[in-house]
Parts: sequence; C-alpha cells; structure tokens
Amino acid sequence: KWTVNEDITVRGAYTQTLSRHKYSALVPSVNIKRSDNEITIGNPELKPTVSYNFDLSADYYFRSIGLISAGIFYKKIDDFIVDQVSTNYEYQGNTYTRFTQPKNAGNANLVGVELSYQRDFSFIAPALKCVGFYGTYTYTHSRVEDFNFEGRENEKDLSMPGSPEHTANASLYFEKGGLNLRLSYNFASDFIDEMGESTFYDRYYDKVNYMDVNASYTFGKKFKTTFYAEANNLLNQPLRYYQGTKDRTMQAEYYGVKVNAGVKINF
Repeated sequence: KWTVNEDITVRGAYTQTLSRHKYSALVPSVNIKRSDNEITIGNPELKPTVSYNFDLSADYYFRSIGLISAGIFYKKIDDFIVDQVSTNYEYQGNTYTRFTQPKNAGNANLVGVELSYQRDFSFIAPALKCVGFYGTYTYTHSRVEDFNFEGRENEKDLSMPGSPEHTANASLYFEKGGLNLRLSYNFASDFIDEMGESTFYDRYYDKVNYMDVNASYTFGKKFKTTFYAEANNLLNQPLRYYQGTKDRTMQAEYYGVKVNAGVKINF
C-alpha cells in the first residue's frame, strides 16, 4: 500500500487461492435418471482449482464522502472445473441420451479492469447530501489453455466458463432521518455455463438486466421499529439458457415482479 497523499492511495497485491468442487462431485457414484435416459457420474480424480492473482488499484477520495477507484487484475488459473456433457453416451452396454461428469478442463488466463464511483451530491448543493450514487463496471477477458475435452483438444479462443465479459452495478439512493430509498440496477453479459462435446452443444447463460427498488423507514429509541418494502425484478428478467448461438433457446423461465413488505421491531 502506498499513500501518495491524503487523497490518493495505491494498492498492489499477490494472492494464491484454492477452490474445490462440491463434495458430491468427488464421490465415485453413478446416478441414472431413467425417465429422461440421463446419467451423471462422479469424478474422484478431480484436482482442486488453483489461482495465482495479481491486483493493482488506485483510489481517489473526495473531500466530501465518496471515492473513485480503478484497478487492473490478472489471474493464472490451473485445473478449472466444469461439467462435461455428451450425448448418446454408452456406459456398461447401455446408451444414454445425456451424460454429465465434472472434469478438470484445463488452465486459463484472465485479465480485467475494474472501475467504481461512489459519491453523494453535496458537491452540487449542500441540500443534496442525502442523495448519492454508487456504480461499478468490470471488463474481463479470459482465454483457456490446454483444453482437454475429448474431441476438442485443439480448440482456440475459448473463453473461460462462468466468466462474463461485462458486469455492471449501479445504485441511486436517498438517506435522511431514518428514511432510506434505493434504486438498484445489475447487468452481466452472457457466458458459457456448460461445455458440450462440440461448440454446437455448449450451453450459455444469457445476459441479464435486473432492477430493484427498496424503501425503509426506521424510528423509535427504546423500541426501534422499521417499516420496509421492496420490489425485485422490475424488468421481468427471464432465466434463459441458449445452445451455441442466441437464436437457439434451451430454457426460458419468467417469474415477474416480486414484492415484499413488512415491519421489524427491535426490543
């Protein structure tokens, strides 16, 4: 950590992290779903995923409450784990429509940029100190190396599964005298969710746009009481997967807006 002056701080870090798959994936089990003719097999040979991480960031703090932050990061990831899916798979003399097994798929390099901004609006007028904005944006570029799925060993320019290229969050808030109002927005671009026997069969989780609104009012000293209300998924964002390209929908589910309200009392 380097404090350039009272307003600017630079941070650098190197870390090493380890991630294991869920324990059920390590069990040498065979699960057959006969109604759909599907088979899922465990993999006791799974290695943990290891990541070597380099981070560099700079923060500028406003004289009023708030900051601007920018950072870059690089991750070298070894033995990342995904579910390998195959069709018309033969096992012990039977042919199954769908075969699934967790597998160490190879290694990956990931580089990205993070930007964030947080500040109240008192710099416009002192009366606006109760109003503020918070936002973040992350760009991530990833490439897989040593991809070892059978039949796809020489595939190039493959993005790491589970890694969206763009993510963003924004929130506009009002806080004064126990009253708290917040409008939030979240975005993530599409990404590979499941690997198939070829790119045609890769399953993608489609991009998402979520918007929520929350409100609460707290009062009282001896018995602190809070009235709250929230409405989630205002944009009716579907849960959607597609196969290979966006025009081939695999699954789409709509849940509508969810509203929740109530009261809390602390004694």
